[in-house]
Amino acid sequence: MRDHDHALIKSKWENLGTVKFTLVRNLGKKLLLNNVSVERYSDWIGKLPVVVLSPEDSVLTSGAPQLKRQYFDRLFSQVSHEYLANLIHYSKLLKQRNAYLKLKNDRKSFTYDTQLETYDEQLAPLSLKLYAFRKENFSILNDFLHAFFLAIDERDIPVSIEYKSSLSLSEKNNSYIETFLSESRGNIQNEILLKRSLRGAGYDRIEFKRSSQALKTGASQGEKKFWLVCLKLAEGKYILQQGGVEPLYLFDDLFSELDIDHTRNLLHHIRELKQIIVTSTDLSDLRRQGISPTPGSFNIIDI
Repeated sequence: MRDHDHALIKSKWENLGTVKFTLVRNLGKKLLLNNVSVERYSDWIGKLPVVVLSPEDSVLTSGAPQLKRQYFDRLFSQVSHEYLANLIHYSKLLKQRNAYLKLKNDRKSFTYDTQLETYDEQLAPLSLKLYAFRKENFSILNDFLHAFFLAIDERDIPVSIEYKSSLSLSEKNNSYIETFLSESRGNIQNEILLKRSLRGAGYDRIEFKRSSQALKTGASQGEKKFWLVCLKLAEGKYILQQGGVEPLYLFDDLFSELDIDHTRNLLHHIRELKQIIVTSTDLSDLRRQGISPTPGSFNIIDI
């Protein structure tokens, strides 16, 4: 691109057709599907599902809840355009509400007013839709996660993704919208002081659990890596079930931090996947341990 004014990447897919990505100097990027321009990024989401495992994913096991929310929002958006539309609408309103909280802080006004009430009455039903979808689909993901963990590890260690609303929901008071409006009004002074909202789907908590302990504090690096691998496999199964399309798996540096038994069982399992690309720096070490990803099950390219 340094010595040229444009670049083009072209590919052809069985279930999509021709996909082109162009980059033109001073004009920017453009994505075309069967020679028709994809004008909105949201229109492309879910067209070509990909499950990616990279070293950067390690932040999921130890990072803030916000990182996990963003991660699963991207996943759920791939299989549900309704979820994506609700998320976009919710995020825009939340951004406006937070900007208004900052304005009220600047003005030293710490009262709940009609403008905030208008925001909350629009945010509450959207937040409910996101919460309900997440709750149902985390249950599906947990079933897949446990199944893969047991198939590869065989020790039947309980693992789960724990999802908790930022609202104080209970069986006695199960009206989500009423609770949302009540807690938003009741916490308004704190929200204005902090210049941000504290309730709703944008602030729900997601925790990874292993043997009833938080993964980030109760597991070794190898155990965290294996947990992530099982999560990615569960993600692929979930996309296939919900979206009807088997994703492409891209697993970078897959075998690092995994012990021999997990590596052997994992290789036996992933060779059944339809389309997967794996990178590794230690194939020679695997072979010394008697583990051989043979050309019959994998197309091996040594670089």
